[in-house]
Amino acid sequence: MLAGLRVLELGQNVAGPHASQILADLGAEVIKIERPGGEEGRRLGPPFVGDDAAWYHHINRGKKSVTIDLKDISQRDSLIALIGGADVFIHNSRPGVMARFGLDAATMRARFPRLIYADISAFGSRGPLADRPGYELLMQAYGGLMSITGGPDAPPTRMAPSMVDLGTGMWVAIGILAALVRRGVTGTGAHVEASLLETALDFSAIHIVNYLASRAMPQRSTDGFPGLVPYGGMRCSDGSLIVGAGNDRLFAKLATTLGRPEWAIDPRFANNAARVEHRAELH
Repeated sequence: MLAGLRVLELGQNVAGPHASQILADLGAEVIKIERPGGEEGRRLGPPFVGDDAAWYHHINRGKKSVTIDLKDISQRDSLIALIGGADVFIHNSRPGVMARFGLDAATMRARFPRLIYADISAFGSRGPLADRPGYELLMQAYGGLMSITGGPDAPPTRMAPSMVDLGTGMWVAIGILAALVRRGVTGTGAHVEASLLETALDFSAIHIVNYLASRAMPQRSTDGFPGLVPYGGMRCSDGSLIVGAGNDRLFAKLATTLGRPEWAIDPRFANNAARVEHRAELH
């Protein structure tokens, strides 16, 4: 779908590389710009495949790689020339770094009007936290995700996948695709921005709006979703299983399967709101 599109990625770790990896999977030519010695993601192992971390191979599949030292003026000029021949430029450098080298969005887009310039930060480009760095663990905590993950007696728990980094990469790819559609109409590029904080808040949104509506603080639960019962893990005599009765019709079928068809008409369990209220009894 994206054959003929050229993307430059000056990324590291997960969010930036994931955005360009999505575009590479869709057929774009992706050139990864790395510092001398390679980006730090190469060393985040074991396990290693060859000299590089296994996950580095995964998130950089389908890309080419070029080493450029931004502190070297001639090499920096080579990067600018590459940007001029590209459709998309993606980076997730700390705020202010690109401006220091004359590679910020305003400068590059003024020079190359068709360029789609995408950058990723921890807390966004504006506001009192804009200059702060951020990593997955910090953003899961700061965005509230760790307060709603795990069992009721568990400490704040990190989700195992790097959902904030991966999600931010997805938002960037979506923004780039939208900008490409607009460029096809107007002929001009765009500046796409995303932040780890916005992703963390978006992923917490159901719990946030439930709190705003009820003023009840979200609680950790072994249920997969607090507003749906039964919907989670159940411990049985020979192991555990997952029950996902996602609506009243499915709950009635579940009750029949369990040999308790009367549950479907029991006022405590007849609809989801009642089951949420009588969660402990049903479990």
